[in-house]
Amino acid sequence: MLNIKNRGFYKSPLNKMMPIALETSDLFAQQDNLRHFFTTVEGGVSNGNYATFNLGAYCGDLPESVQKNRDLLCQELNINSERLIVPREVHKDGIFLVEEDFFQKGKEAREEALAQCDALITQMKNVCLGVTTADCVPVLLYAPEAKIAAAVHAGWRGIACEIVTKTISRLCQMGASIEEIIACTGPCISAEAYQVGPELINEFSKIFHRQDISSILILIQDSIHADLRNAVNIQLENAGISPLNISTHPGCTYYDERYFSARRQGLQSGRLLSGIMMKE
Repeated sequence: MLNIKNRGFYKSPLNKMMPIALETSDLFAQQDNLRHFFTTVEGGVSNGNYATFNLGAYCGDLPESVQKNRDLLCQELNINSERLIVPREVHKDGIFLVEEDFFQKGKEAREEALAQCDALITQMKNVCLGVTTADCVPVLLYAPEAKIAAAVHAGWRGIACEIVTKTISRLCQMGASIEEIIACTGPCISAEAYQVGPELINEFSKIFHRQDISSILILIQDSIHADLRNAVNIQLENAGISPLNISTHPGCTYYDERYFSARRQGLQSGRLLSGIMMKE
């Protein structure tokens, strides 16, 4: 079940109080000392295609607006803004482990460390891992016994290079058991809105079994569409995660204007942020 919480208020230019709307998953909400969320467009200071709660730093918005929005989010999370970690996201399979030495680096060194990755993992408390999306699939992973959290940005290219599967393998290498891992996907583009071309079809055909392809690549009105949400769920289950331990967000970023959508608004549009944080 999906929950929407209006929290973390900011003062708008019209001097009205506007709420930040965060969505959560019941599956993850059952975990003690864990904070997770999926943002919406509501509650920030950005304008135009970024209105109002854009949290993406690489989509053309004013840097000062993005920083203000991130500061507002961190106020809601009760953490310093430097404890919100977001990768550059290059649609590949890079995974970065956030450890204490990361925070000893200067700003440029931290940015360089995050420049080639699409997934983050940590065992640290009070560190929020976040990935930004505007149609791609955000995936949150948590191993409650091993105390390991991860956030994954899974666009179609990331799915094709199996970043979700590789992140799960990394959690298991760090001591998590596959039986304990829970997973949650956030809002993403639906199959109905996502017509695709031969490149995606070819790459997906290389990695998915034939029986799975039939439920991922769908014929709609003489065009092939891809169900990215289902593709991620199949990879989660194929990695060994029980379907009972997977929570799927039903929202479509293209059709629902509570979310940013690059396909609907263009690449120069806002980005949602999906986050996970272990608390003390």
